[in-house]
Amino acid sequence: MAKYVSLILTRFLFLLCIFFVLCFNNGAFPFLYYIQRFSIPALQAFIPWFAQKYLSLSYQITIFTNGSGDTTYDYVLLLCVFLISFFGTLIWSALDKRKSHDQLFYWTIVVCRFYVGFMLVHYGIAKLNDGQFPSLYLSQLATTYGDSSPMGLAWRFLGFSDGYKWFMFTAEMMGVLLFFRKTATIGAFLCLMTSANIMAINYFYDVPVKLLSTALVLMCLIILSPNIKTLFKFFFNGELVRLNLLKAPVFKAKWARISKITLKYSAVLLYAAIPLFTALNIAVNSKKMNNKPVVYGAYDIEEIKSEKNEPLPDTSFLSRKLELVAFDRNDYAVIKYNGTETAWCTYKVLQTSKTLDISFTDNPKAIYKLNYQFPDRNKLILKGNLFGTPATITLKRKKYQLSERTFRWISEHPYNR
Repeated sequence: MAKYVSLILTRFLFLLCIFFVLCFNNGAFPFLYYIQRFSIPALQAFIPWFAQKYLSLSYQITIFTNGSGDTTYDYVLLLCVFLISFFGTLIWSALDKRKSHDQLFYWTIVVCRFYVGFMLVHYGIAKLNDGQFPSLYLSQLATTYGDSSPMGLAWRFLGFSDGYKWFMFTAEMMGVLLFFRKTATIGAFLCLMTSANIMAINYFYDVPVKLLSTALVLMCLIILSPNIKTLFKFFFNGELVRLNLLKAPVFKAKWARISKITLKYSAVLLYAAIPLFTALNIAVNSKKMNNKPVVYGAYDIEEIKSEKNEPLPDTSFLSRKLELVAFDRNDYAVIKYNGTETAWCTYKVLQTSKTLDISFTDNPKAIYKLNYQFPDRNKLILKGNLFGTPATITLKRKKYQLSERTFRWISEHPYNR
């Protein structure tokens, strides 16, 4: 009976993993895009119909997988994957009378190994070059905790430290161990810890990638399943053990053996090694470059006065209670005013003429040209015509504890603010 249940479960896991990877590829296997060009439009037509017809969903599904992987569409798609796998297993079991599926289980684990491996390598690469967790923007430093979402708070915590991002990168690079059969067990063990941490962040900080992170954890457990008892004996009983390495199928034809090796190493090279070394090269070279503009920084607004010493008109933007301006990286700036209001701008520095071109995002065609000068390292003066008002704006550089305080070995007292 136990053997029959194991046989049924093997078939179900195989179908579930295959259909999950096809429907939730998430960039793990880029070559599947050739299939997804046709499958995704078909699914985006079928899933809303299925939800209305059989689930009596009270609203129409119009949002599909985007930055969020936990949309209604994704959950209904997962249900369909489960149902297809379940009924597919029943049909398969009725037609197939074989008593063993060792090779099928081997290929199920191979699919899981490479899916988790590529996903974690891609996650690791995303930690570099301000990818997944960019360094804090000045506009974020000017935002209070209370105005952050749980996900935003987590992203800022993780993005603050370059050292911690390199640590996460190293942990996720352990996914490389899953590409090789002899290191798959230790790779799955390490990747289980990494994936569980990702899953915990997604669950407890409401990051909408819960389905994927849960799948990574479950796939790590599937990879470890042939050695669960062995690992328990080793860690909890202190017994001498030998890992159970699943036997790879032997192909008699020479072309099949060569094709298998070529496909494996080509995939690792194209989808892991080349993107990894490209990202590392960019990371190393970007450290040598200082791309911050000369006016970069956050500034408290000390004084605004008309060039003619006349009161600022009530209709002018400058008449509002302007509090802070932050010239951020990537040519974006933000102005805080009236306590809670924010205005977004783009800017361009022309160092030869010492001028600053500013345009507001709600009217990008209107460009305001201001002259700038630094009386000292902590003061910036802007002069020019802004919203039809000739004015001089005096700014004082603002310093944030979070960006000013650096690592130190010796701390006589905890600095917890």
